[in-house]
Amino acid sequence: MTTCGTLTKSMLLLAVVVALTGQGFAADEKFYKCCTTVSREEITETIVDYMVQLRKKNCVNAIIFQTESGNLYCSKHDEPWVMTKVRQLR
Repeated sequence: MTTCGTLTKSMLLLAVVVALTGQGFAADEKFYKCCTTVSREEITETIVDYMVQLRKKNCVNAIIFQTESGNLYCSKHDEPWVMTKVRQLR
């Protein structure tokens, strides 16, 4: 049985795979292959999901937020607004 959260996480993983094929975004804080830097700024778009990224090779610890428009943003995991948003999305 697939839950809504599992389906959403699967869709986020699919978005990550698409990003790995070379599609990037214009803003520095947006996701590309993995988060190599993070932003402390609060995201103004509507956030619909998140994924935790752990430090590995060039990637840093981050929370990757997915917005309603499909954009992925790398955010600093210990920012108060990030922790609040993660709790809201659980």
